[in-house]
Amino acid sequence: MLRYVRITAAVVGTLALLGAVGWLAVGSPWLRYQRLDVVGNDRADVVQLRHLARLPEGEPLVLLDLESAVAGVQRHPWVQSASASRRFPNTVVIEVVERTPVALVQLAGLYLVDAEGTLFARAGEGDLDHPILSGLDPALASGQPELSRRLVRTGLDWLAAAQAQGGLAEADISELHFNVKTGYTLYLRNGGEVLLGFTGNERVARLSMLTARGLDLRSPHRVDLATDRVAVVTPL
Repeated sequence: MLRYVRITAAVVGTLALLGAVGWLAVGSPWLRYQRLDVVGNDRADVVQLRHLARLPEGEPLVLLDLESAVAGVQRHPWVQSASASRRFPNTVVIEVVERTPVALVQLAGLYLVDAEGTLFARAGEGDLDHPILSGLDPALASGQPELSRRLVRTGLDWLAAAQAQGGLAEADISELHFNVKTGYTLYLRNGGEVLLGFTGNERVARLSMLTARGLDLRSPHRVDLATDRVAVVTPL
């Protein structure tokens, strides 16, 4: 009998404790959402992120739908990914990873594009220090977005190869132009041109071989790398 009383008392005590904890988590005025801290943002405005998160102030912290808040924040064009966590007694912390623009794409205006080929925002006055990818048909971008994205990604691959294998710096490159008949052409800031063709990024390595043999790209030249084996260099 005594054992039964002890067990009953333990169960009642446990339930009472759980009830108190539940009330504290849900009913306590000290554990309600009051503050949002955003970490990792530079270009994404905090006010916009707070609006996109749509967290109801005064809601019990444990009942907040953080997955929905993250999904909302990730709709911001500058946000590549986000995560959220609770910080008791009254704060939610949202950590964002922003997109890094690597080039500009000329369509019906200039758009920022990241390394994955995603166009995510119109370029502002402070975003113009990147090479421009031009020649893409805006109608193609809207009508066949996947094909347009592949062309953008190919262009980004050419830009990366020109810097990694061709010995060019980003500051040397003004524009990468796409033509449906001739492929891609690099335009340098000094007026030089490098004809690349459609595919075969490895041919860019010939550019660094030419400079090692005396080609001075500080003066404008037209370098035709569009063929598989021969590079044709013409002073401009």
